[in-house]
Amino acid sequence: MSDTRNPRTQKVIRRLFVAQLGLLAAVGALVLVGVVFTQHLGSFPFAFLTGALGGSISLLRRLRRESQAVIDEFADSWVSSLMPMLYGGLMAGIAYLFFMSGILTGEGGNGLFTSNLFPNFTAPAVEGGELSVPVILRLRPESVQDFGKLLVWCFISGYSEKFVAGVLQTLEERTGQRGD
Repeated sequence: MSDTRNPRTQKVIRRLFVAQLGLLAAVGALVLVGVVFTQHLGSFPFAFLTGALGGSISLLRRLRRESQAVIDEFADSWVSSLMPMLYGGLMAGIAYLFFMSGILTGEGGNGLFTSNLFPNFTAPAVEGGELSVPVILRLRPESVQDFGKLLVWCFISGYSEKFVAGVLQTLEERTGQRGD
């Protein structure tokens, strides 16, 4: 068990603090860009950054339980100490794709789970029948509440490595049942 007063632990905590400030600055910059370019900024960057924040908070909580060898690895390498943030952002990105695609809730409750806890997304009309980047960027949570749900689930995805892994396992099990 690690002592948070340990200089090596303090080094990791300072590093995470700087990274979290960077995340908050990035969110602030996205908000400013969103105010200016309202039609072009999707919700994915917010989801990714929220997942990265979840990953960093998870690491901060884990530092108390980690062995000195793990603390030393985090203290010796920026990559090691920031990897949980990248991983959290990537897991949030996967969760975002689950929500956007309707795999979790689906139309009319035909998804993996039936719940009003998950965000609903808009379905913009595809002009000329062709999918394009502007059409994808117009995919957004339907309401402020749906955007809040998205951010909460993306934070959870970054914080808990089990969330996305559990969804993937459930998908795998259901696919295996259909293939039998």
